[in-house]
Amino acid sequence: MSKLNGPLLAAAIVVACALPAMADNKPCANPNALGVSRVVEIDTTGGPGFGFQHYKSYDFLEPKEVVLTFDDGPQKFHTEAVLAALAEQCTKAIFFSIGKMALGYPEILRKVAADGHTIGSHTWSHANLRKKKTEAEAVDEIERGMSAVKRAVGGPVAPFFRFPELADSPETIKHLQTRNVAMFSTDIDSFDFKFRNAEHTIKAVIDRLDKLGKGIVLMHDIQPSTAKAVPALLVALKQHGYKIVQMKPKAPLQTLPEFDTAIEANVKGLSAAGSERPTASVVRTISDGPQSKLGGEPAPAQTTPTATMAAPTATADTPSQTDAGSDQKPKSWFWKK
Repeated sequence: MSKLNGPLLAAAIVVACALPAMADNKPCANPNALGVSRVVEIDTTGGPGFGFQHYKSYDFLEPKEVVLTFDDGPQKFHTEAVLAALAEQCTKAIFFSIGKMALGYPEILRKVAADGHTIGSHTWSHANLRKKKTEAEAVDEIERGMSAVKRAVGGPVAPFFRFPELADSPETIKHLQTRNVAMFSTDIDSFDFKFRNAEHTIKAVIDRLDKLGKGIVLMHDIQPSTAKAVPALLVALKQHGYKIVQMKPKAPLQTLPEFDTAIEANVKGLSAAGSERPTASVVRTISDGPQSKLGGEPAPAQTTPTATMAAPTATADTPSQTDAGSDQKPKSWFWKK
């Protein structure tokens, strides 16, 4: 991976505050929660890079400080389980969302935002940008992903970006620098996608942190084993004396109008956040129980059909739950086909 250069000295890291429990000042019901130690504000001017595996410029974490990050989501059940575990521990993370996944599960990504986490982007379809034939194709993949994530959230998102497979290039770095988008590598890669085992994920993260003393941790909220690991991992982090730092941008991401327009074909009816009518104003129960006929006659006995999940709002390339994977065998994802 290429080293960063150029106008990165303009980037600044500002300690916003040190909080005893939650970054959004909501009371925490868990007296033993991991919480958030401090929040840092990132000036993304010039496209600074974070994560010493590839970018060596900004060593801002103090000993025993950790930044939690999750890639590739959102995904039904697994991202929701990760969110529940983070909420139980009153702590925060960065979620680097894929554009197609964001439009497939916008309600989950809006929950990520509502819970106070930081949301960045991870391309449109998880493409390895080094393998794109032209720079224009790589830029299209980056920008479509940004526009899709912002559209799915329905509000501001961070100008934070992580390359799929951590595969940058001089051309894509330069593009993100001109767009004032911060780039993220990692310090501790959990390799949860490779081993798909909760116990292994916990041990790998804690062992690596104990060796380095601090760092940005990379995990994947689409992995079922990671969803299982996160509750115990957060407890282990506290037991080992680690503290969570949340990274937030000084200014929100500014998407490009041409890409905002381009991704609308994949939105298919998604309302802007806050514009939807409340469900109760659209659907109202007017009868409960077995008596469904007029006059109170009992309805004939019927076999209750198996409930099925409604299709996600965006239908283009939405991953199935079968593809979401299990711990038994690797799955084929849409971006690997």
